[in-house]
Order: sequence, then structure tokens, then C-alpha cells
Amino acid sequence: MRKTNVIYESEHIGVEAMTVHNEHPYFFLFMELDDKDKEHLRIVLDFFSKRRLSFLWYETCKGQHIVSPCLLTLREWDLAKRELAELNLNYYHNLAIRIDTKKGDSQICYWENSTYPKEYKISSSLLSLYALRFEDSFPCNDTVKTRLFYVKYKQTRVKE
Repeated sequence: MRKTNVIYESEHIGVEAMTVHNEHPYFFLFMELDDKDKEHLRIVLDFFSKRRLSFLWYETCKGQHIVSPCLLTLREWDLAKRELAELNLNYYHNLAIRIDTKKGDSQICYWENSTYPKEYKISSSLLSLYALRFEDSFPCNDTVKTRLFYVKYKQTRVKE
């Protein structure tokens, strides 16, 4: 049997991994796992935790999203991204963090406040966005307001 017209595009809203605070650019570290392997999740959580980054994570329809609201310099962010890619866990290389929900995404978000006081500034703007999405709060110190840049993007999909 032949199937036709099985490719389509889905549209999503995201926030760029780049932000601005006091007219200086900073970056958010983001990891998307496209599997539900608990060992892969443990490795990534360990990666974020050992760098003393505050981060949140939640289950998606296909895997996990791990996002740090810590403000990283370009050098810090680039090094961390390269180290994450070396873990070889189907690393997502794009710069948009999906913030809309898909069918099957969890309504539970976990928060790990691993940052030592005054070590990193944390974007209250990004935390507020996730607080609205998950109807929860993520308490922490050393927060600053940052400018977020929203994007609309499309993904090619195949109908099941």
C-alpha cells in the first residue's frame, strides 16, 4: 500500500538561547534529549550539576528538555555546548528553546538550584516564563531581568 502526503510542517514558539542584560549578551545552556533513557538523563543532569548551574528539566513527548536560566558568557556557553556534544546523546544543535507545549509533554517541571550565591546571575525573565507555563514557581537568589527574544519556527514532520 502506498501512502501519500505524509510530510507536513508543525509551527512552534520558542525563545532564543541568547539574552541581553545591561547591554551585554549572555546565553542559556539548553539540552534536548530525544529519548527517554534514564541513564542519558542522569548523565546530562550530572553535567549541569557539576558545573553548579541552576537548571530545570521536564519530560517531553519524545524525551527531556534541560534548560539553565544562568547567564553564561559566550566563551562559557560555547565550551559547555561542545562538551555536551561530546557526550553524543543525540544533542540538539539549534539555538531556539521550544516553549509551547506538544501533546504528551509533562505538566511537571523539576528545578535544581545548584548555583552558589553570586556565582552566576539567573534570568528572572526566563524563570517567569517557565513559571507561567508550568503554573509553579522556581525560587532562587541572584536573579536579574533579561531581554528575551521570541521566535516562531517550523519543523518538518511525518504523519504516523
